[in-house]
Amino acid sequence: MARPITAAVAHDETVALRLVGEHIPEDSSVVLTEHFESFDLNADAILRMDVDLLLVACREGSAEALRLVSLWHTVRPNTPVVVLSHGSDQEFVQEAFAAGADDFMVLHPGPYIPEQVSRDVEFTIRKAVTRTRTAADQGPDAGTLIAVLGSKGGVGKTVAATNLGAALASRGRKTVLIDLDLQFGDVALALGLRPDTTLFDLAVSGGSLDADKLEDFMLRHPSGLRVLAAPARPDQAVSVTAQMMSTIYAVLRQEFDFIVVDTPPAFTAEVIATVDVADWICMVAMFDALSLKNTRLGLDTLELMGHPSERVRVVLNRAGTNVGISDAEAVEILGRTPDVLVPSDREIPVSINDGVPIALSGSRSHAAGAIRSLAEMFLSDLKAEPAEPKPSVPRSRASGRRPFRRKASVKTAPELARGR
Repeated sequence: MARPITAAVAHDETVALRLVGEHIPEDSSVVLTEHFESFDLNADAILRMDVDLLLVACREGSAEALRLVSLWHTVRPNTPVVVLSHGSDQEFVQEAFAAGADDFMVLHPGPYIPEQVSRDVEFTIRKAVTRTRTAADQGPDAGTLIAVLGSKGGVGKTVAATNLGAALASRGRKTVLIDLDLQFGDVALALGLRPDTTLFDLAVSGGSLDADKLEDFMLRHPSGLRVLAAPARPDQAVSVTAQMMSTIYAVLRQEFDFIVVDTPPAFTAEVIATVDVADWICMVAMFDALSLKNTRLGLDTLELMGHPSERVRVVLNRAGTNVGISDAEAVEILGRTPDVLVPSDREIPVSINDGVPIALSGSRSHAAGAIRSLAEMFLSDLKAEPAEPKPSVPRSRASGRRPFRRKASVKTAPELARGR
């Protein structure tokens, strides 16, 4: 039986204590032992609490809630705090993690709370209490998990994920690609596969998960890549939980060299659980102001969640496109120089329509070369220690650094930073 977890609840007038209680299963080992109807707590009161965790239930954007989270984190840095909010605005999520929150979940409005939602809350609470941010328990031969993120839809995240997975598999590495965009995932379509089994089928199959069972639900790609496809219908997404995905990752790490996870453009419970265990993050952005700004927010959020910046690769699609943003402005908005620059190329949409990843097409275009270079970065070491990225385009002899590529001219990274 799971060890009981004692939790204190602090909530504002927008969240009834009853609603918080209904988000926790009746047979759960989580016990709400104290509650406060405001966030006006002082350090002495916080220190006197004999609890394993604090739940902060609040309206979206609550400055008072953030102040309590910050105070709690300062006074009791080893006791986790989970924020339960009516909404998941990305800036508020970022601010919550910056204040010291260990996790973040969106409240269901009620009056009936689906069982799966309450189970996800229970799992989040238990994860926050037991979580370790080190990889000490994974073992020396555990596979490398790469989470492919995009803070905005339509930036080419699925193209990056499918090409990365196929390229790794084609180089003889045992690789599985998981489509975690549970409502609108297109991984199977982009790979030219027709899924007869999906993550939904796995979720409702019953019984325990092991390597043999997972293999039965995987699609096979000609490159050798294995694929766990997204549910066929949006309403099936609720059956796939963060807890289930954590179990899947643990099993796959023992069987595969690489686990590549394509995610939706939001920090859902499943995405947060994936980031928690990811060895590397591949952040995909587009060369436009909105995408660059949202990517910067996403990168900042990852750092606040404890994921080191040196374990993040940034892929910039449509690099060099003339859209009224200079290269220097792009770097300034993004906050760092991208690792891989993928120029616009008609071969990319053609490859998607054909269901053949451009990384496997034999194309010698700059776009294909850039995408292949992403796989080479992760292949440099199966344990994915930070390594000097292989350039996607020729290096500048003067600077030794990869330039942005434009049709008319090429600028080096130092020139970008100086705004030339």
